[in-house]
Amino acid sequence: MQASLPTPSSSAAASTHSKHPFKEPKKVEALSKFRTLLGPDNEKFDDAELMRFITARSYDLNGAKTQLLASLEWRKTNKVDDLPVPGPHNSNGVMYAVRGWNSVPDANIEAGQPNVPEHAVRLQKYMGGSCLHKWDKEGRPIYIERMGQHNVKGLAKNVTTPELVDYHIRCSEFVHQTIMPECEERFGTDDKVIDKETVIFDCTGMGFHQLHMDGLNMLRSLTDMDQKAYPERLGKLFIVNSPTLFVKIYSMIKKWLDPGVIEKIHILGKDYKSVLLRHIDEENLPEFLGGTCTCSHMPGGCVPSVIMNNIKPVEKSPTNSNLLAVPTYLRPRSSSTASGSSIMDCVMPGKPKDGFYQMLSTISHGKACEYEIVVADEDIEYQPEVVIKFRVKGIRAACDGLHFTVARFEFGNAADNGTIVVPTKFHSLSECPEGSEGIEVRFRAKDAGLYVLSWKPESQRGLVQMEYGVTVDGMPGEQGSESP
Repeated sequence: MQASLPTPSSSAAASTHSKHPFKEPKKVEALSKFRTLLGPDNEKFDDAELMRFITARSYDLNGAKTQLLASLEWRKTNKVDDLPVPGPHNSNGVMYAVRGWNSVPDANIEAGQPNVPEHAVRLQKYMGGSCLHKWDKEGRPIYIERMGQHNVKGLAKNVTTPELVDYHIRCSEFVHQTIMPECEERFGTDDKVIDKETVIFDCTGMGFHQLHMDGLNMLRSLTDMDQKAYPERLGKLFIVNSPTLFVKIYSMIKKWLDPGVIEKIHILGKDYKSVLLRHIDEENLPEFLGGTCTCSHMPGGCVPSVIMNNIKPVEKSPTNSNLLAVPTYLRPRSSSTASGSSIMDCVMPGKPKDGFYQMLSTISHGKACEYEIVVADEDIEYQPEVVIKFRVKGIRAACDGLHFTVARFEFGNAADNGTIVVPTKFHSLSECPEGSEGIEVRFRAKDAGLYVLSWKPESQRGLVQMEYGVTVDGMPGEQGSESP
């Protein structure tokens, strides 16, 4: 039987579905309405979880419901809840360095540890170094990444997007399933929910060599997935030692982010120490970031880095392809009318077949499905060819056909000020039925920028599910890469 729901009112009556009940009238009312919208299934969710989806969709409850249900379906389809994560009651190996926690001992990632996939070990050679390092003054875990040290080209060439996504999922699940509960136990109060993390990206060493198309597309996949599958898990993001180059990179990344995420980002130059110390006690902040912690008891100190040679390269691990989880998300552009209410795109498990990479998009009510490709300045010399193939996967309701177009947006310009690259053309569904060779479109990326592929149904009478694949060829030393 469904429990009685809080009655919306202007008073500060708290919801009772949470260990930390919300008291703000706006949140109480929104939660009550959202639970009613969800029906009997609302009892499965804690207030804090529902509030994350409500906030992510700016209190658009229908959009929040769409995102919540799509996220649950993604987890179920890809068995995310079955992934093994390190914890106090198992011996699973960590995916990155951890420091200062009770639920898992201080450790670095090592080959041969239980349930550590081979690709998680392999990518350490190209990562600048990362660590889940203690907690801030609000009791939130701190994740530190030496972003400026990443070998982006090496990462894109030697690690596939599905492998990187799988690694990121495992890291995220570890934080949410193991570390967040410990934070709640150690630092939580009746009035404080601890369900977010503080992130520090150190840009020391960043250069033009990191403006690499495939690497940036990988980053976009992770960003999209976080916003769709793990909304409102970011507390604050501090980007320190940011050079002038970062302004250019951020102009690309910013277009992928929800406004709520952008508000949490603090871009700092060299004068960042006082800012960090306002949020983090000095004993919990690494010495190289202005604190006093050195973690001298551990190889590599606070944030081990193979690239910086403060730790030996991790041994090669035996390949175990059974440990790979493939899914990711492809998010509509933030300027799109679909961004708040579209059903998520996802890359389903499996190998490419007939040029289609099993990317599925369910498009509803005339909304556009949009896919972005980043082409950096250095890639233009080779004028990479982009090949798009698409066909109908299944029709849930009537739809006459799809309008397809490609537009390019210059870095740093307004999100809606684009140049048409492939003129809009209408394709009847009879041209690309399920199982057919589908429609193929090719073009060469002759200028740097964000290339946006867009599909829009002719009618608003229902849902249409589409299957598509995107490949980017012409890059030196590669035979083409699967687009995330």
